[in-house]
Amino acid sequence: MSLKPLSNCVLIRQDTEKLSELIVLPQNKLFSGIIVTIGEGKKSPKGHIEPMNVKEGDHVLFGEYSGQPVTVDNESLLMMRESDIIGILDGLRSD
Repeated sequence: MSLKPLSNCVLIRQDTEKLSELIVLPQNKLFSGIIVTIGEGKKSPKGHIEPMNVKEGDHVLFGEYSGQPVTVDNESLLMMRESDIIGILDGLRSD
């Protein structure tokens, strides 16, 4: 089975390693993961598709309560909107 996000949603495989080992942050409320697949982008009021700022393979940061858990082929993933992503961790791409 495959799951393709719609609009400006992304499907993320959350990291199992501690984010604090990758980057020093003032809080312990941020998590990271790898984008598995993305939607085509959000449709503007004029009907144009606004391209996504992230792409498959990006290693991203997101908040503790971001996204909804989904299970695809017995794997736990997170579905969230692109706007829930706080940033991209440069130099940590999975591809």
